[in-house]
Amino acid sequence: MMHQELIAELGLPLGEFWNLTSLAQDCRHTGRRDSLLTVKPPNPTGGVGSPTNATALR
Repeated sequence: MMHQELIAELGLPLGEFWNLTSLAQDCRHTGRRDSLLTVKPPNPTGGVGSPTNATALR
């Protein structure tokens, strides 16, 4: 029930559909668990609920 407030009104991206399988496999392979996850959604004029570009920096 928070989707409208978080996404449309606050502009907060939600990470419920991110595919982090590759990141998890790399963490398992290297033994490192630290990374910086950053998200920048596109900024379409009049857009609401646009998809995000999640990027993990290691």
